[in-house]
Amino acid sequence: SADRCKLTFSMASLRLVPLECGWLSTAASSVVAGLDGNVELPIPSWLVVHPSGQTVLFDTGLHHELVDGVGARYPLMARQFESRFASEDKVSERLQRVDIDPSEVTNIIFSHLHFDHCGGTSLVPNARIIVQEAEWKSAHHPKLIEYEVYNPADFEMGHDVLKVDGNHDVFGDGSVICIPTPGHTAGHQSLRVNLESGPVILTGDCVYWEQVLEEMLLPPFGFDHDMQLDSMRMLKQLRDEQGCRLLYGHDESQWANLSQSSAGIT
Repeated sequence: SADRCKLTFSMASLRLVPLECGWLSTAASSVVAGLDGNVELPIPSWLVVHPSGQTVLFDTGLHHELVDGVGARYPLMARQFESRFASEDKVSERLQRVDIDPSEVTNIIFSHLHFDHCGGTSLVPNARIIVQEAEWKSAHHPKLIEYEVYNPADFEMGHDVLKVDGNHDVFGDGSVICIPTPGHTAGHQSLRVNLESGPVILTGDCVYWEQVLEEMLLPPFGFDHDMQLDSMRMLKQLRDEQGCRLLYGHDESQWANLSQSSAGIT
């Protein structure tokens, strides 16, 4: 909305740093219906450093047990995914490389609670979790846990949890805003980061990569496809009409062109 442009903070010192927390390989058709071949999926965590010194992690990457393969922690998911994940890909290691102490990270915002988005949570012990209430509820559904859609052991570790419903202004100054983008899961959310260079939206798995948005492609699974299409159209409108830069959930070519230095994206 227009009032979101009336920001009350110094954008010059807001920083967004991509953190590479492993890779997954899978058949393209297992994540986007109808596609051929295989895909390599970067698994990002995103660090936002606020002018106040507070920090946000948007997602926490893969669990450290995946050094031994997906099946080491998720036997059912191993039928679909192979992982490339080394010790240095742990979110804690990636944070230290950009001079951030994992124990001092103040907030974890989850796009959603699938295994490749919340696996590193135990390595960021003192942060407050911010998650959509619908996602938290869905992630505790017995059947979804049984089928490894969710594993509460990935995110239930005694962190303070703020369950939100709808848009949420993380710092109260318009700089970092949670935007509901449901469909992929019941409570999926994206994150708007208003950098000096212009607004950026981290799409999470609402949009895996650019082609998915351009052709409005959908995964073969999901909570609600109509809801996801609505969310995708909303993100496309923010890109095309408001000039928001979209950074996609698992876009191999886009990922290769992002600066992963501590300076990040400004």
